[in-house]
Amino acid sequence: MRRVHTLSILFLSSLIIPTFASPRGSRDVQSPLAMGSPAVGDHPVSGGVQRYEGEKVWRVRLGDHDMARRGAVMEVFETSGMDIWHVTSTTIDVRLDSSTTPNDLLHTYLHPATTFEPFINDLQSLVDSTSNNNDENDTPTSSSSSSSSSSSSLMKSKNGKNKQDPFNLTTIDTPFHDTYHPVQDLYKFGDKLVETFDGIKGIEVESFEIGKTWEGRKIKGWSAKMVKDETIKTKLADGPSRRKGGIADGVEREFVVQSGQHGREWVGPSSAFYFVHSLILNALSDPSSDAALLLQSFTFTVVPLLNPDGYTYSREHSRMWRKNRQEVGSKSCVGIDLNSNWGYKWRYPKSVSACSDSYPGKESFEAYETQAMAYYLGNGTERGTKVRAFVDLHSYGQLFMFPFAHSCEDFPIDAEMLMEAGLGVAKAMRTKQGEGYEAGQACDLTYRAPGDAIDFAYGVTDIRWSYSAELRDTGTYGFMLPPSLIRPTADEITAGLMYLAKFIYVAEIAD
Repeated sequence: MRRVHTLSILFLSSLIIPTFASPRGSRDVQSPLAMGSPAVGDHPVSGGVQRYEGEKVWRVRLGDHDMARRGAVMEVFETSGMDIWHVTSTTIDVRLDSSTTPNDLLHTYLHPATTFEPFINDLQSLVDSTSNNNDENDTPTSSSSSSSSSSSSLMKSKNGKNKQDPFNLTTIDTPFHDTYHPVQDLYKFGDKLVETFDGIKGIEVESFEIGKTWEGRKIKGWSAKMVKDETIKTKLADGPSRRKGGIADGVEREFVVQSGQHGREWVGPSSAFYFVHSLILNALSDPSSDAALLLQSFTFTVVPLLNPDGYTYSREHSRMWRKNRQEVGSKSCVGIDLNSNWGYKWRYPKSVSACSDSYPGKESFEAYETQAMAYYLGNGTERGTKVRAFVDLHSYGQLFMFPFAHSCEDFPIDAEMLMEAGLGVAKAMRTKQGEGYEAGQACDLTYRAPGDAIDFAYGVTDIRWSYSAELRDTGTYGFMLPPSLIRPTADEITAGLMYLAKFIYVAEIAD
């Protein structure tokens, strides 16, 4: 029996989701731009949209001296208000304004052996070029019901030609998967999954709400499973060898995919929806397929957008916005970094101000979003399930990581199994699209603060198979992944998640 950290089930059973009858976002407050985290530089705002002219993103290659004190270097960067994009054991990607030069940092913070190289020379140009606002395939935004725009499989594009309805989900080739979307269209797609597939050939698809955000938006999820057909004898293709372990027979296992903790990481929600859509279509097309067997063995749940407030703000006001939009007691800044607010090894760093992109809040689970999701993960018995796998999608870096993130001194007792499964996932992703992914422990592969989602999932709720994925790319585009790369990214993480589900099936379910 594996060790379970004692903080928890008692905590989870007593975790109270706030009352949202009157969303706090409806109160009279300062304008959104006035209350946002300060920009890296002093940028003009046009039509309420922040601009990034003159900004660059630099890759800091740490010398041995700085690598040995990476945590201290990170703390200096964070307290200085710099926008840190990505961290590895040897590099830090950081956004700088036009008035700050690498030499300023070299002399002020870092060892002389440290080197800098720019990989994004004009941030605003990249934001413009990767925006799909003028894309003919962009989904029409509408708050109307899902049936209102799906009466025909064809729609008129801007040039008057017919094009495929993005909400026709009978094919994975829907153009929905080739562009980014506002919250209402993401949720509309999820509801179309229910409308299109629920009750078809034993498929059960449902939507649910796990809570509301500070601004009153719904945090929604979708689950899919398939009625088990005992007459079908299916053998998993390319599955792992049999392992011992697992939970008692008869318990319904749940596989949860979460994404969208950080507003600017748009490819995560797109990939989560692609995964569940692909899974359902493959199961329906072949009742003896791996997808069908897995849907009969697991309830697959996606919570594609944990931070709809931050995501919306990133789309409409500030492309680089990371946090949620919750008031935190500051006169000038709002927002909590959700992936630093989970209640395992959480701590409050006094050196990080409320204006920092990594601000963890004043206490764990202060954020409405993390509180709601923690309750969902820890109370599967209310749904008749046991959450057995949890994968948290982020970008960027092309990594697949297991706990712990807060420190390498806290080592999971399942590390060998977690590493073996992770290596298989990385291989499956590389085989699918040719892009390399690295697998390992989160604290080794990147710098994470205490309060990480996968640490909570593993250390508190006893979700054995807990992982965090950093999707494409490795820095060419960073958070501005072009729409043309959404589908390849989603396709490869789908292959990886399928491998992980098969690994767990063989380890815990197969006869």
